[in-house]
Order: sequence, then structure tokens, then C-alpha cells
Amino acid sequence: MSSSTSRAHGVDIREAVAGDADDIGRVRHASWQVAYSGLMPADYLAGLSVDGFVLSARRMLADRAARRAEVLVAEVGGVVSGFASVGPSRDADEDRDRVGELYAIYLDPAIWRLGIGARLQEVALQRLRDEGYVEATLWVLATNSASRAFYEHTGWRHDGGVSGFEAGTEVLDEARYRRTL
Repeated sequence: MSSSTSRAHGVDIREAVAGDADDIGRVRHASWQVAYSGLMPADYLAGLSVDGFVLSARRMLADRAARRAEVLVAEVGGVVSGFASVGPSRDADEDRDRVGELYAIYLDPAIWRLGIGARLQEVALQRLRDEGYVEATLWVLATNSASRAFYEHTGWRHDGGVSGFEAGTEVLDEARYRRTL
């Protein structure tokens, strides 16, 4: 893993450290509450807690070496306001030596549409390139038109892959996107 930092337009993008778990959990919770409102069952979203996302972030940061994953954070004004995680594809039909995956990318809703997500994504994809991957995939809720538009604008295309995401008692369709690195 590289420990370099990328700075552009007042945004620092760096490798996450264990102490970032609380901020990652806070960002992910806030993003889910806004991005998935109306796309996921309201009772499912209401049942999600910042503490649950912090616990998930702690696990993600603790086992990233074993999973060959990298986690990056975007700091705006010295505050962690976004994160991305990448690593080998988790899909059984992919060559894990050639295909990486953008596992997650989330920003605090207060900084959406400022170009920070695109910058964070580019640094994350560069990490995959540096690891020797030639393609990348990601999964997005099929009904999440805003995220799908963002991904398409930044070079991703739906490759026909479909899956399901369990949101409480409902299973929501997910679409797989792909791009050349």
C-alpha cells in the first residue's frame, strides 16, 4: 500500500488510518440516509446507526491487508468528508489478478457535486492501476439514477451483471458497472 497523499483544490486524499473509523462511519451513515431515501425501505434506513457503520469501518480498516484492499479518505478543511475502498474483485466470474473493484465511495452529502467524488474516485482507481489491475467493477443500486449518472459520466458502463442487495426484508436489484483502467 502506498502512503502518499494527493492534494488538489483544498482536498487532501490520503490512506486511511485506524483513527479514521469514526469519521468513515459518520460519512457513510449520512450518505446512506440521503442517497438511499426513497430507494431503500424507510424502516431499514431508520434502523441503521452511525455506531453500526463505525463498527463496519473498524473491521474494514483492520482486515484490509488480508483482503488486499486499500481505503482512502478525502479531507476537506482537515475533516474527513469522504472515503473510498478498492481491492480485488469479489465476483466469482472475474479474474482477481486482472480485475479490481471499487467497493465503496461515499461523501458527506454537504459536499456532493463539488468534484470531490470524482477526484477521490480517480485516486482510488490509480491505486488499482498501481496494483496491476487492468479493469475495475463496482455495484450500484439499479434504481440509484444519480449514482449511475455519476459513474457513467466518469467512464463506467453497465456490463449486464445483476445481483441483489438485502435491505431488511426486501431484496433490491444491483447493477454491475465496469471500466478499463
